[in-house]
Amino acid sequence: MEENGVFSAVADGMQAHEKIVAQIKDAVFGGTLKPGERLPAERELADIFCTSRVTVRSALLTLRNNGIVTVRKGTGGGTFIAQDLCGGEITDRLRDIIKWNHIGIRDVMEVRGILEPQIAYLAAVDPDPRRVRDIWNSIEELEESFSAKSTFQSRDENFHKALAAAANNPLLCVFQASIIDLLFTAISPIRWTEDDKRNITLHHRTIAQHVGKKDPKSARKAMINHLKDMRIILSRYPEGEVWI
Repeated sequence: MEENGVFSAVADGMQAHEKIVAQIKDAVFGGTLKPGERLPAERELADIFCTSRVTVRSALLTLRNNGIVTVRKGTGGGTFIAQDLCGGEITDRLRDIIKWNHIGIRDVMEVRGILEPQIAYLAAVDPDPRRVRDIWNSIEELEESFSAKSTFQSRDENFHKALAAAANNPLLCVFQASIIDLLFTAISPIRWTEDDKRNITLHHRTIAQHVGKKDPKSARKAMINHLKDMRIILSRYPEGEVWI
């Protein structure tokens, strides 16, 4: 067996790949393996874990699907620890749950109505000036994208994610990002009118102003008003016409 200071051998069998996944996760979350660090080659990992390359390959696929590792091809390629663990898997699971249970877009909007006003409130409690600048930058970018539907929508999404980052709660940020990703996929067929775009931007500006003034209650109220307007826009479309 090849010696390695990070991992230890696992007994081959049906659950061996799960044990490999657990060891690599522990090494990542414990800080032994750093973001961007390259894992040993597949053959070397098989020697370290005293298991087959097929088992290692299965473990790496699970880690890749979970967003823990990324794979680069070509010269200098290999399997690397991800630079950041995003909410991609959460979004995929939510999408599956929504489809399985035939959950409608208005149910998703209801959840958004619970999360986002509180996010706006928290963002305004004691915002980091850099986060406030990020919020205003997203608004400026939004105003520059009025002529392009796809760009407008992605920059609208950026505002809400910048606001969540200002709330300074990483877990809340992940949940919000997943809901936003699902919602903006759902409403992608919508063609925003010029009035819609102006109203959305005005709501964003109002929220940002309250965040900058450290006025949580007003920021929360402004977000509630923004979401009310969004529901009015969505009411133009029959259920099922805009969905994931």
